[in-house]
Amino acid sequence: MTTNEILDRYFNLLPNHVRIAKSRDIRQSLNITRSVLSDWRRGRTRLEPETLDEISEIVGVDLSEDVAV
Repeated sequence: MTTNEILDRYFNLLPNHVRIAKSRDIRQSLNITRSVLSDWRRGRTRLEPETLDEISEIVGVDLSEDVAV
């Protein structure tokens, strides 16, 4: 799986109210806009593995375990 797919899968598995809160936390911590986060989720912009690691720290879940090398 790509980093973009992993991020999108993570968000899709969350209940709506949790998804909103986690999205806000990520955007505030990384100082990005909603459109950047959306582009990452949809694969329009490549999500670097280092950034996925930062997101993992923010949400408290190791998202990088399924990344295809």
